[in-house]
Amino acid sequence: TLFRSCSGELLVLLCLSGYYGGKHIGKERRIAMKKALVISGTSTIGTEMIKQMQQEYTQIIVTGRNQKKLEKLRLQFPQVQTMQLDVTKNPTDVLEANRDLWKDLDFVLICAGAGEINPTLEPEMEDQILAVNVNGCAAVLRYFVRLFWKKDAGHIAVITSLAGMLPNGDAASYGASKAFLSHYIAAIRMQLKKRKNHVILTDIRPGLVDTPMAKGEKLFWVAPVEKAAKQIYNQLRRKKERIIVTKRWKALYVICRLLPLDH
Repeated sequence: TLFRSCSGELLVLLCLSGYYGGKHIGKERRIAMKKALVISGTSTIGTEMIKQMQQEYTQIIVTGRNQKKLEKLRLQFPQVQTMQLDVTKNPTDVLEANRDLWKDLDFVLICAGAGEINPTLEPEMEDQILAVNVNGCAAVLRYFVRLFWKKDAGHIAVITSLAGMLPNGDAASYGASKAFLSHYIAAIRMQLKKRKNHVILTDIRPGLVDTPMAKGEKLFWVAPVEKAAKQIYNQLRRKKERIIVTKRWKALYVICRLLPLDH
């Protein structure tokens, strides 16, 4: 009788622990199973961001234009899934053809960008920069905003640049294209808030970071890419709408905002 009583109590305890423990485990699993997409993740800053994102996202899909770079990325991050995508060549058609991949997507990071020093305004160079930074990035951003606002959830971040604050005669298309992108993000955010939609849009504006995009002579305050990526990701986790990195550049950004600039 004593054995049966103890067995019954043990069974009850096991059932209760399974019930509550199952709820707890299920909750942890739901939190852990997060899915992200990195557009142009083969870039220097994109690769560093993937390193940071591994801590939080169990599934990361990375796109890039260069297949060899994508293969190299797969070797570096075995858990990453890759897909070839050129943002200047009908990117929305490619994204729509893979629509099933985006059903349970939580976060999109758009790292696509092009920039060159071009004081003579060589047409081919200018057109390529504008094709990537304006038409390409805008098309991808627009696609995922429309996808996310239907489910009233999700987070999209775009890497723009502090170069969009001031015109630069040696890199006219670069600064202008980044200014467009920042304004476009702000305008879409206004529309989302007007709709009382819960999609989060983040404008990431780095200063000079040690990547191939940092071009010119006598550059200053050039941040290591690891430092910039870490600061970006820490603020992304807090769902910031605008991120300025590094801290030195944030101070300069605040000062520039106070200046009566006339272009």
